[in-house]
Amino acid sequence: MSGSSVPGQAPGGNERFFTRQATGLVREVSWVDAAIYNLIWSSVPLSIAFILAFGPAFYVGGDLMIATVFAFVLALPCAVLYAVLSAAIPRSGGDYTWVSRTLHPSLGFASNLAFSFWATFFIGIYAVYLGFYGIGPVLRIAAVYTGNSDILGVSDFFFSTGGVVITGAILVVLSALVLSFGRGLRGFMRFQRWAFVVWVIGSVLLPIVILALVGQDTFKANFDSYAQKLGGAPEAYDAYVAGGAYAGVAMDLGATFLTLTLAFYTLGFIFQSAYFGGEIKQGKRNTLLSIPGAQLIAVLLILASIAVFLPNAGAGLLAGTGAQLFGTDLSATGFTFAPLYTELAAIASGNLLVGLFITVGMLLLFILFVPQTMILLSRNLFAWSFDRLMPDRIAEVNERTHSPVNAMIVIVVTSLISVAIVGTNPNLTFIVGLFGLTITYLFVSVAGIFFPYRQRDTFEASPYNARVGGVPVISIIGVLSLIGMFLISYVLLSDQNSGTALAVNPERVALALVVPIIGFVAYFIIKAIQKTRGVNIDLAYREIPPE
Repeated sequence: MSGSSVPGQAPGGNERFFTRQATGLVREVSWVDAAIYNLIWSSVPLSIAFILAFGPAFYVGGDLMIATVFAFVLALPCAVLYAVLSAAIPRSGGDYTWVSRTLHPSLGFASNLAFSFWATFFIGIYAVYLGFYGIGPVLRIAAVYTGNSDILGVSDFFFSTGGVVITGAILVVLSALVLSFGRGLRGFMRFQRWAFVVWVIGSVLLPIVILALVGQDTFKANFDSYAQKLGGAPEAYDAYVAGGAYAGVAMDLGATFLTLTLAFYTLGFIFQSAYFGGEIKQGKRNTLLSIPGAQLIAVLLILASIAVFLPNAGAGLLAGTGAQLFGTDLSATGFTFAPLYTELAAIASGNLLVGLFITVGMLLLFILFVPQTMILLSRNLFAWSFDRLMPDRIAEVNERTHSPVNAMIVIVVTSLISVAIVGTNPNLTFIVGLFGLTITYLFVSVAGIFFPYRQRDTFEASPYNARVGGVPVISIIGVLSLIGMFLISYVLLSDQNSGTALAVNPERVALALVVPIIGFVAYFIIKAIQKTRGVNIDLAYREIPPE
């Protein structure tokens, strides 16, 4: 495992292991683009939305600020580990390449299949959320501030089962077409930069500023006025407070620890630029800036949002929105679906243009997330194909767009299935997939511990080869990451609201465990099949894949 021969070539020979000797992918992504990608993919606004809604509603005694800091502290080592491993082995596939070359190919495939499975699940979630939390609030703001009630009728389509499935399917297909036949990754990153400006200002910064300037009395008056224009009864604010049944009890450390589930949704999923690491322009600090650096920005934005919304919108109102999101009927207020914090900020502003800018910022999250996830999934499939775990055609790259088009076709099919499943099963919430994704982080943490010993030459050549007392710093980070991910896994298995509580949702926990087991077994089946064709895939794992 510590060989130093040329990537893609047999030690002492010229036998070709890989599909070809160059990937065809191009380093055209800057660290700034990678950081923006991570911030958007981690879904900071959605995490803020659910922290503010579900925290007061379901985590009685949980301190949202402290819980967010807990989540940051536990997830930070994993972010740093992803950054240093991505710098050491900047290749497509992220954890697949690291784990397969450090521990065992079967474990690498198991780890990456688990991540890919749940990432595909989240494509379904976000494609469906496009209607619920993206288009719907934009139309409601437009209806109220223009006085055109017909617009509300249009919004009903985006809350129907057929509406969310059709809208989600269109988003999936358009995303694939743009990535495959548009301007590829480079073109998408350019669009992402401009969209990021609207996204971060509209969905995060403006709400913080507005709520900081508007007191609770003004907010309450604006909220009641808005609700009446929707046809609701007077004193809608008080109805939400009653519906949320908020219990303002003293901070409880145990409840606070469980509450970190909500912040982990963002802070634990901000490493994903590593999956197209072979296309990022390299520099010693680039991965640290784009991964842990983005994570630091995210935690500051979340903390600032909590600090202004809790006192000025009111924990009682926020608890009411959380209760409505989980089925409490508050439609008499005029709100047929619960307002997220972005719509609350739009209401506080009292201005049509400001309100539209804010809600369009949130809308962009769902539009961007789907192609972003398709990018990382296509690189995973590409990496599998390059190592001969999938047909060679999956690794074919469009010469003009530098995109693996055939891999994208596979992703479109699986994503459409995900949209159909999620769209017709509203009980599948955003949190359900967190434990499954965290399993991959456990694999990566163990790989990080052993990386300096199993891949000595690669470790020594990496920009992060320092030691403390003779122990590689990467190994220390791996240990800290493993501890952090074990604690977070414990929370996800214990928190009855996580969607994967062992006592409440044993079938979902079983699914999360079965997926990597399937990957583990599938590796050996594929290996046996390839052997009958005269292909020894073990040879590929003796080397780092070529660029």
